[in-house]
This record gives sequence, structure tokens and C-alpha cells, in this order.
Amino acid sequence: MREPETKEQKFLVDGIIADLALYLVEDDGMTVNDALATVYNSEYYNLLNDLDSELYLRSSLNNYHYLRRELDYGKP
Repeated sequence: MREPETKEQKFLVDGIIADLALYLVEDDGMTVNDALATVYNSEYYNLLNDLDSELYLRSSLNNYHYLRRELDYGKP
């Protein structure tokens, strides 16, 4: 697993994480703290942080669909 190495990569990952949390707040009525905990505790978070997956290059909404699948059905 290769984690974000540059400021730009970290910025992209952090932006996606923030967006994922906002989607959970909007769709599930979670608090911001609960939404962030959900993202950080998901298996998908590990995939997002793996640069080899290149998920950080996809849109936040595309990433949200993968996270949503994990939350609804189990593993991503």
C-alpha cells in the first residue's frame, strides 16, 4: 500500500473524505462527527488512501457510490 506522498495527493484525498462525510450528513442525517467516523472506520477509507488504487483521482460522487455500497452491503 502506497500512501499519499505529496501535498497535492493528500489534498485530493482529504477533499474526498470531506465530501463523503457531507454526503452522509445529507443522505443519512448523520452528525458531522458520526459521518467522519463512518468514513475513517470504513474499509473503503483504506482503499482510498492506497495510491495504487487511484481512487483519489476519481470524483467524490464516484467514491461515495463505493462507500455507500460498503455501508449497505458489506465489504467494498
